[in-house]
Amino acid sequence: MDKTKGNPHLMKKINKSNILSLIYHQGTISRADISRYTKLNKATVSSLVGELKFEGFVIESGIGTSSGGRRPLLLRFNQHAGSIIGIELGVNFIYIILTDLCANVLWEEKVKTDSLTQQDILNILLSLISKAMNHAPKTKYGIIGLGIGVPGIVNVNKGQILYAPNLNWEDICLTLLIKSKFPKILTKIDNEANLAALGEKWFGAGKNYHNLTYISSGIGVGAGIIINGQLHYGADGVSGEVGHTTIEINGIKCSCGNYGCWEMYASEKAVKRRLIEENYANQFSLSPEEIGHITMDELCNLAKQNEPSVIQVLNEVGYYLGIGIANTIKYYNPEAIIIGNEISKVKKWLRRPIDQVIKRQRLIQQSRYPDIVFSKLNEKSCALGAVASILNKVLQFETPFTNTQ
Repeated sequence: MDKTKGNPHLMKKINKSNILSLIYHQGTISRADISRYTKLNKATVSSLVGELKFEGFVIESGIGTSSGGRRPLLLRFNQHAGSIIGIELGVNFIYIILTDLCANVLWEEKVKTDSLTQQDILNILLSLISKAMNHAPKTKYGIIGLGIGVPGIVNVNKGQILYAPNLNWEDICLTLLIKSKFPKILTKIDNEANLAALGEKWFGAGKNYHNLTYISSGIGVGAGIIINGQLHYGADGVSGEVGHTTIEINGIKCSCGNYGCWEMYASEKAVKRRLIEENYANQFSLSPEEIGHITMDELCNLAKQNEPSVIQVLNEVGYYLGIGIANTIKYYNPEAIIIGNEISKVKKWLRRPIDQVIKRQRLIQQSRYPDIVFSKLNEKSCALGAVASILNKVLQFETPFTNTQ
Protein backbone atom coordinates (compact mmCIF):
# COMPACT_ATOMS: atom_id res chain seq x y z
CA MET A 1 0.00 0.00 0.00
CA ASP A 2 1.32 3.48 -0.91
CA LYS A 3 1.63 5.34 2.41
CA THR A 4 1.71 8.69 0.62
CA LYS A 5 -1.89 8.29 -0.55
CA GLY A 6 -4.28 9.97 1.86
CA ASN A 7 -1.41 11.75 3.61
CA PRO A 8 -1.30 15.27 2.17
CA HIS A 9 1.37 16.44 4.65
CA LEU A 10 3.78 13.68 3.57
CA MET A 11 2.98 14.23 -0.12
CA LYS A 12 3.68 17.95 0.26
CA LYS A 13 7.01 17.24 1.98
CA ILE A 14 8.05 14.87 -0.83
CA ASN A 15 7.08 17.37 -3.54
CA LYS A 16 8.83 20.20 -1.74
CA SER A 17 11.96 18.10 -1.31
CA ASN A 18 11.93 17.11 -4.98
CA ILE A 19 11.67 20.75 -6.02
CA LEU A 20 14.47 21.87 -3.69
CA SER A 21 16.73 19.02 -4.85
CA LEU A 22 16.03 19.87 -8.48
CA ILE A 23 16.87 23.54 -7.93
CA TYR A 24 20.05 22.58 -6.09
CA HIS A 25 21.33 20.20 -8.77
CA GLN A 26 20.25 22.32 -11.76
CA GLY A 27 21.98 25.48 -10.55
CA THR A 28 19.35 27.84 -11.99
CA ILE A 29 15.89 26.90 -13.22
CA SER A 30 12.51 28.47 -13.96
CA ARG A 31 9.17 27.55 -12.38
CA ALA A 32 7.96 26.28 -15.76
CA ASP A 33 10.91 23.91 -16.04
CA ILE A 34 10.36 22.71 -12.46
CA SER A 35 6.78 21.88 -13.41
CA ARG A 36 7.99 20.04 -16.52
CA TYR A 37 10.63 17.99 -14.67
CA THR A 38 8.50 17.12 -11.62
CA LYS A 39 5.14 16.67 -13.44
CA LEU A 40 3.54 18.95 -10.83
CA ASN A 41 1.02 21.57 -11.91
CA LYS A 42 2.13 25.20 -12.03
CA ALA A 43 -0.02 26.25 -9.07
CA THR A 44 1.58 23.60 -6.82
CA VAL A 45 5.07 24.56 -7.98
CA SER A 46 4.38 28.25 -7.40
CA SER A 47 3.06 27.59 -3.90
CA LEU A 48 5.95 25.36 -2.82
CA VAL A 49 8.56 27.65 -4.37
CA GLY A 50 6.97 30.50 -2.40
CA GLU A 51 7.47 28.53 0.82
CA LEU A 52 11.07 27.75 -0.07
CA LYS A 53 11.75 31.42 -0.75
CA PHE A 54 10.14 32.43 2.55
CA GLU A 55 12.26 29.82 4.38
CA GLY A 56 15.40 31.19 2.77
CA PHE A 57 16.46 28.12 0.80
CA VAL A 58 15.64 29.53 -2.64
CA ILE A 59 16.31 32.97 -4.10
CA GLU A 60 15.60 34.62 -7.42
CA SER A 61 18.55 34.73 -9.81
CA GLY A 62 17.73 37.01 -12.71
CA ILE A 63 15.84 36.59 -15.96
CA GLY A 64 16.26 33.61 -18.28
CA THR A 65 16.04 33.27 -22.06
CA SER A 66 12.61 33.35 -23.64
CA SER A 67 11.40 30.31 -25.58
CA GLY A 68 8.63 32.26 -27.25
CA GLY A 69 6.72 33.91 -24.43
CA ARG A 70 7.65 36.14 -21.55
CA ARG A 71 11.23 35.71 -20.28
CA PRO A 72 11.16 33.46 -17.18
CA LEU A 73 12.35 34.43 -13.71
CA LEU A 74 15.10 32.02 -12.67
CA LEU A 75 15.53 30.47 -9.23
CA ARG A 76 18.60 29.12 -7.50
CA PHE A 77 19.51 27.45 -4.23
CA ASN A 78 20.62 29.86 -1.50
CA GLN A 79 24.03 28.58 -0.49
CA HIS A 80 24.27 31.25 2.21
CA ALA A 81 21.31 30.02 4.27
CA GLY A 82 23.59 28.08 6.61
CA SER A 83 26.91 26.31 7.10
CA ILE A 84 28.02 22.68 7.47
CA ILE A 85 31.04 21.14 9.17
CA GLY A 86 32.73 18.11 7.57
CA ILE A 87 35.39 16.09 9.37
CA GLU A 88 37.68 13.18 8.59
CA LEU A 89 38.95 11.51 11.75
CA GLY A 90 41.96 9.74 10.26
CA VAL A 91 44.35 7.23 11.78
CA ASN A 92 46.96 9.90 12.49
CA PHE A 93 45.19 13.19 11.76
CA ILE A 94 41.97 15.16 11.97
CA TYR A 95 40.92 17.18 8.94
CA ILE A 96 38.01 19.60 9.32
CA ILE A 97 36.28 21.93 6.89
CA LEU A 98 33.54 24.52 7.20
CA THR A 99 31.44 25.01 4.06
CA ASP A 100 28.42 26.87 2.81
CA LEU A 101 25.42 24.88 1.58
CA CYS A 102 26.99 24.36 -1.84
CA ALA A 103 30.08 22.76 -0.24
CA ASN A 104 32.35 25.72 -0.93
CA VAL A 105 35.09 25.56 1.70
CA LEU A 106 35.10 28.65 3.93
CA TRP A 107 37.70 27.46 6.44
CA GLU A 108 39.79 24.33 7.00
CA GLU A 109 42.43 22.91 9.30
CA LYS A 110 44.41 19.68 9.60
CA VAL A 111 45.98 18.51 12.85
CA LYS A 112 48.38 15.58 13.25
CA THR A 113 47.44 13.13 16.01
CA ASP A 114 50.37 10.66 15.90
CA SER A 115 51.03 8.87 19.22
CA LEU A 116 48.21 10.68 21.06
CA THR A 117 45.82 8.96 23.44
CA GLN A 118 42.20 8.39 22.55
CA GLN A 119 41.12 11.07 25.02
CA ASP A 120 43.61 13.59 23.61
CA ILE A 121 42.28 12.96 20.09
CA LEU A 122 38.69 13.39 21.22
CA ASN A 123 39.58 16.63 23.02
CA ILE A 124 41.24 17.96 19.86
CA LEU A 125 38.17 16.97 17.84
CA LEU A 126 35.85 18.94 20.13
CA SER A 127 38.22 21.90 20.10
CA LEU A 128 38.31 21.93 16.28
CA ILE A 129 34.50 21.85 16.10
CA SER A 130 34.38 24.89 18.39
CA LYS A 131 36.97 26.59 16.19
CA ALA A 132 34.93 25.88 13.05
CA MET A 133 31.83 27.33 14.68
CA ASN A 134 33.73 30.50 15.53
CA HIS A 135 34.70 30.87 11.86
CA ALA A 136 31.14 30.39 10.61
CA PRO A 137 29.50 33.43 8.97
CA LYS A 138 26.22 34.79 10.28
CA THR A 139 23.45 33.04 8.37
CA LYS A 140 19.74 32.37 8.77
CA TYR A 141 20.20 28.83 10.09
CA GLY A 142 23.76 28.94 11.41
CA ILE A 143 25.56 25.59 11.60
CA ILE A 144 22.98 23.16 10.27
CA GLY A 145 24.96 20.00 11.01
CA LEU A 146 28.28 18.21 11.08
CA GLY A 147 29.36 14.94 9.53
CA ILE A 148 32.34 12.83 10.58
CA GLY A 149 34.05 10.00 8.70
CA VAL A 150 36.06 7.42 10.65
CA PRO A 151 38.23 4.49 9.46
CA GLY A 152 36.23 1.63 10.89
CA ILE A 153 32.89 -0.11 11.34
CA VAL A 154 30.17 2.34 12.37
CA ASN A 155 26.62 1.96 13.60
CA VAL A 156 25.27 4.85 11.55
CA ASN A 157 21.92 5.02 13.34
CA LYS A 158 23.52 5.32 16.78
CA GLY A 159 26.59 7.25 15.69
CA GLN A 160 28.79 4.63 17.34
CA ILE A 161 32.24 3.47 16.30
CA LEU A 162 31.95 -0.29 16.74
CA TYR A 163 35.47 -1.24 15.71
CA ALA A 164 38.32 0.77 14.19
CA PRO A 165 41.38 -1.54 14.19
CA ASN A 166 43.84 1.02 12.81
CA LEU A 167 42.83 3.45 15.55
CA ASN A 168 42.60 0.65 18.11
CA TRP A 169 39.18 2.00 19.13
CA GLU A 170 36.12 -0.02 20.01
CA ASP A 171 32.58 0.83 21.14
CA ILE A 172 32.93 4.62 21.15
CA CYS A 173 29.62 6.50 20.94
CA LEU A 174 30.96 9.56 19.17
CA THR A 175 27.56 11.17 18.64
CA LEU A 176 26.80 11.25 22.37
CA LEU A 177 30.19 12.78 23.07
CA ILE A 178 29.62 15.56 20.52
CA LYS A 179 26.00 16.10 21.59
CA SER A 180 27.16 16.58 25.19
CA LYS A 181 28.99 19.74 24.09
CA PHE A 182 26.99 20.76 21.00
CA PRO A 183 23.42 19.57 21.72
CA LYS A 184 21.69 21.62 18.99
CA ILE A 185 23.74 20.46 16.02
CA LEU A 186 22.65 17.55 13.84
CA THR A 187 25.52 15.04 13.89
CA LYS A 188 26.11 12.14 11.49
CA ILE A 189 28.91 9.58 11.88
CA ASP A 190 29.81 7.19 9.07
CA ASN A 191 32.65 5.12 7.69
CA GLU A 192 35.38 7.17 5.98
CA ALA A 193 35.16 5.29 2.67
CA ASN A 194 31.36 5.62 2.57
CA LEU A 195 31.57 9.37 2.96
CA ALA A 196 34.43 9.64 0.46
CA ALA A 197 32.27 7.74 -2.05
CA LEU A 198 29.44 10.18 -1.36
CA GLY A 199 31.79 13.13 -1.77
CA GLU A 200 33.01 11.89 -5.14
CA LYS A 201 29.43 11.16 -6.22
CA TRP A 202 28.20 14.65 -5.35
CA PHE A 203 31.20 16.78 -6.18
CA GLY A 204 34.02 14.76 -7.80
CA ALA A 205 34.88 11.88 -10.10
CA GLY A 206 31.58 10.04 -9.53
CA LYS A 207 29.15 12.72 -10.71
CA ASN A 208 28.19 10.86 -13.89
CA TYR A 209 27.76 7.39 -12.37
CA HIS A 210 24.80 5.83 -10.56
CA ASN A 211 26.71 2.68 -9.58
CA LEU A 212 30.26 3.09 -8.32
CA THR A 213 32.71 1.73 -5.79
CA TYR A 214 35.19 4.01 -4.08
CA ILE A 215 38.38 2.27 -2.92
CA SER A 216 40.02 4.13 -0.07
CA SER A 217 43.67 3.13 0.29
CA GLY A 218 45.51 4.95 3.04
CA ILE A 219 46.97 3.27 6.10
CA GLY A 220 44.16 0.76 5.62
CA VAL A 221 41.83 -0.15 2.76
CA GLY A 222 38.06 0.25 2.69
CA ALA A 223 35.31 0.72 0.15
CA GLY A 224 32.26 2.91 -0.21
CA ILE A 225 29.61 1.36 -2.44
CA ILE A 226 26.94 3.36 -4.24
CA ILE A 227 24.14 1.46 -5.95
CA ASN A 228 21.46 3.33 -7.91
CA GLY A 229 22.77 6.60 -6.51
CA GLN A 230 22.51 5.52 -2.86
CA LEU A 231 25.09 4.31 -0.35
CA HIS A 232 24.91 0.57 0.21
CA TYR A 233 25.30 -0.45 3.86
CA GLY A 234 24.32 -4.13 3.85
CA ALA A 235 22.14 -5.88 6.41
CA ASP A 236 24.15 -4.78 9.46
CA GLY A 237 25.78 -1.65 8.08
CA VAL A 238 29.24 -3.16 7.58
CA SER A 239 29.29 -3.50 3.81
CA GLY A 240 32.51 -2.24 2.25
CA GLU A 241 35.06 -3.70 4.67
CA VAL A 242 36.97 -5.04 1.69
CA GLY A 243 40.35 -4.30 3.25
CA HIS A 244 39.82 -7.27 5.53
CA THR A 245 39.04 -9.77 2.81
CA THR A 246 41.74 -12.42 2.46
CA ILE A 247 43.93 -12.39 -0.64
CA GLU A 248 46.88 -14.39 0.80
CA ILE A 249 45.65 -17.39 2.81
CA ASN A 250 48.93 -17.73 4.72
CA GLY A 251 49.78 -14.06 4.59
CA ILE A 252 50.82 -11.33 6.99
CA LYS A 253 48.87 -10.84 10.20
CA CYS A 254 46.57 -7.80 10.10
CA SER A 255 45.60 -5.47 12.95
CA CYS A 256 42.13 -7.03 12.82
CA GLY A 257 43.61 -10.42 13.80
CA ASN A 258 43.12 -12.04 10.41
CA TYR A 259 45.96 -13.16 8.11
CA GLY A 260 46.53 -12.05 4.53
CA CYS A 261 44.08 -9.12 4.48
CA TRP A 262 44.01 -7.04 1.29
CA GLU A 263 45.06 -3.89 3.16
CA MET A 264 48.32 -5.55 4.21
CA TYR A 265 49.32 -5.64 0.52
CA ALA A 266 47.63 -2.65 -1.11
CA SER A 267 47.92 0.28 1.29
CA GLU A 268 50.30 2.99 2.44
CA LYS A 269 51.58 0.74 5.22
CA ALA A 270 52.17 -2.02 2.67
CA VAL A 271 54.38 0.35 0.65
CA LYS A 272 56.47 1.21 3.70
CA ARG A 273 56.74 -2.39 4.85
CA ARG A 274 57.99 -3.48 1.43
CA LEU A 275 60.54 -0.65 1.32
CA ILE A 276 61.98 -1.93 4.58
CA GLU A 277 61.98 -5.53 3.30
CA GLU A 278 63.76 -4.41 0.13
CA ASN A 279 66.54 -2.92 2.27
CA TYR A 280 65.69 0.60 1.14
CA ALA A 281 66.32 1.92 4.68
CA ASN A 282 69.91 0.69 4.79
CA GLN A 283 70.56 1.76 1.22
CA PHE A 284 69.91 5.38 2.14
CA SER A 285 70.97 5.27 5.82
CA LEU A 286 67.41 5.51 7.08
CA SER A 287 65.98 3.76 10.11
CA PRO A 288 62.73 1.75 9.81
CA GLU A 289 61.10 4.46 11.93
CA GLU A 290 62.15 7.12 9.41
CA ILE A 291 60.74 4.98 6.60
CA GLY A 292 57.49 4.84 8.56
CA HIS A 293 57.27 8.62 8.50
CA ILE A 294 57.90 9.05 4.76
CA THR A 295 54.84 10.63 3.15
CA MET A 296 53.27 9.51 -0.09
CA ASP A 297 54.18 12.91 -1.54
CA GLU A 298 57.85 12.21 -0.79
CA LEU A 299 57.59 8.74 -2.31
CA CYS A 300 56.00 10.26 -5.41
CA ASN A 301 58.99 12.59 -5.74
CA LEU A 302 61.40 9.66 -5.36
CA ALA A 303 59.54 7.73 -8.06
CA LYS A 304 59.74 10.77 -10.36
CA GLN A 305 63.52 10.61 -9.86
CA ASN A 306 63.38 6.98 -11.13
CA GLU A 307 64.37 5.50 -7.77
CA PRO A 308 64.16 1.77 -8.72
CA SER A 309 63.27 0.38 -5.26
CA VAL A 310 60.38 2.79 -4.89
CA ILE A 311 59.05 2.14 -8.40
CA GLN A 312 59.30 -1.62 -7.87
CA VAL A 313 57.31 -1.44 -4.63
CA LEU A 314 54.67 0.88 -6.08
CA ASN A 315 54.20 -1.44 -9.07
CA GLU A 316 53.83 -4.37 -6.69
CA VAL A 317 51.22 -2.52 -4.61
CA GLY A 318 49.43 -1.65 -7.85
CA TYR A 319 49.34 -5.37 -8.67
CA TYR A 320 47.70 -6.17 -5.34
CA LEU A 321 45.31 -3.26 -5.72
CA GLY A 322 44.36 -4.74 -9.07
CA ILE A 323 43.60 -8.13 -7.50
CA GLY A 324 41.24 -6.59 -4.95
CA ILE A 325 39.63 -4.30 -7.51
CA ALA A 326 39.05 -7.24 -9.86
CA ASN A 327 37.26 -9.03 -7.01
CA THR A 328 35.24 -5.90 -6.25
CA ILE A 329 34.12 -5.69 -9.88
CA LYS A 330 32.87 -9.27 -9.64
CA TYR A 331 31.00 -8.47 -6.40
CA TYR A 332 29.21 -5.30 -7.50
CA ASN A 333 29.59 -4.84 -11.28
CA PRO A 334 29.94 -1.05 -10.94
CA GLU A 335 30.07 1.48 -13.73
CA ALA A 336 33.24 2.89 -12.20
CA ILE A 337 35.90 2.21 -9.60
CA ILE A 338 37.28 5.36 -7.98
CA ILE A 339 40.62 5.02 -6.21
CA GLY A 340 41.30 7.56 -3.51
CA ASN A 341 43.06 8.44 -0.27
CA GLU A 342 46.87 8.62 0.08
CA ILE A 343 47.66 5.88 -2.46
CA SER A 344 46.15 7.96 -5.26
CA LYS A 345 49.13 10.35 -4.99
CA VAL A 346 51.29 7.73 -6.74
CA LYS A 347 48.68 6.80 -9.36
CA LYS A 348 51.18 7.10 -12.22
CA TRP A 349 52.95 3.91 -11.01
CA LEU A 350 49.75 2.06 -10.09
CA ARG A 351 47.71 2.40 -13.26
CA ARG A 352 49.48 -0.14 -15.49
CA PRO A 353 49.61 -3.07 -13.00
CA ILE A 354 46.01 -2.41 -11.96
CA ASP A 355 44.80 -2.49 -15.56
CA GLN A 356 46.84 -5.61 -16.37
CA VAL A 357 45.35 -7.58 -13.47
CA ILE A 358 41.78 -6.46 -14.10
CA LYS A 359 41.90 -7.27 -17.82
CA ARG A 360 43.39 -10.69 -17.09
CA GLN A 361 40.67 -11.52 -14.55
CA ARG A 362 37.65 -10.43 -16.59
CA LEU A 363 35.06 -13.20 -16.66
CA ILE A 364 33.37 -12.08 -19.88
CA GLN A 365 35.64 -10.33 -22.35
CA GLN A 366 32.69 -8.74 -24.13
CA SER A 367 31.26 -7.25 -20.93
CA ARG A 368 31.42 -3.53 -20.20
CA TYR A 369 34.77 -2.63 -18.71
CA PRO A 370 34.21 -0.34 -15.71
CA ASP A 371 35.96 2.98 -15.74
CA ILE A 372 38.97 2.96 -13.40
CA VAL A 373 39.50 6.54 -12.26
CA PHE A 374 41.29 8.32 -9.45
CA SER A 375 39.78 10.74 -6.97
CA LYS A 376 39.22 14.32 -8.08
CA LEU A 377 38.70 15.62 -4.55
CA ASN A 378 41.90 14.03 -3.19
CA GLU A 379 42.29 14.68 0.57
CA LYS A 380 38.90 16.44 0.70
CA SER A 381 36.83 13.42 -0.44
CA CYS A 382 35.76 12.25 3.00
CA ALA A 383 35.21 15.68 4.55
CA LEU A 384 33.15 16.83 1.56
CA GLY A 385 31.22 13.56 1.70
CA ALA A 386 30.50 14.31 5.36
CA VAL A 387 29.13 17.68 4.22
CA ALA A 388 27.04 15.93 1.55
CA SER A 389 25.56 13.59 4.16
CA ILE A 390 24.19 16.61 6.03
CA LEU A 391 23.22 18.49 2.88
CA ASN A 392 21.22 15.46 1.76
CA LYS A 393 19.18 15.73 4.96
CA VAL A 394 18.64 19.43 4.28
CA LEU A 395 17.29 18.69 0.81
CA GLN A 396 15.06 15.95 2.21
CA PHE A 397 13.85 18.16 5.10
CA GLU A 398 15.04 15.58 7.59
CA THR A 399 16.57 18.09 9.99
CA PRO A 400 14.98 20.75 12.17
CA PHE A 401 16.08 24.20 10.99
CA THR A 402 16.87 26.32 13.98
CA ASN A 403 19.51 29.00 14.31
CA THR A 404 22.48 27.64 16.29
CA GLN A 405 24.44 30.89 16.34
